Amino acid sequence: MNYLVVLVVGLILSASPGNCLRCYSCSVSTERCVTNTINCSAGERCYLLLAGAAGAKAYSAGCAPPAACIVQPNIPGASFSCCNTDLCNASDQVKLSLLLFPALVSVWFAIFM
Repeated sequence: MNYLVVLVVGLILSASPGNCLRCYSCSVSTERCVTNTINCSAGERCYLLLAGAAGAKAYSAGCAPPAACIVQPNIPGASFSCCNTDLCNASDQVKLSLLLFPALVSVWFAIFM
């Protein structure tokens, strides 16, 4: 019986809080937002806002409701993206490298196979 109580308590303590995401968070920064994290409310997504002008970049990251992720800002030099996995809003560079990986593998196979 004691083992059952310990097992149930262990399962409760190790349970994750539903569908909540952990996202990187900063209001406005000239550096990538990869130091502070925040736990989003259920249903929210991580976002990354990148604005650039005159060679300078500004970052903002955090949690956003799904409706905000549909709207794209009409600001020249700004990009807004949402994602739905833990800490997925690290930077625009990560997303670009993930998109380029299949292309690089295809080129490698075309050349060496």
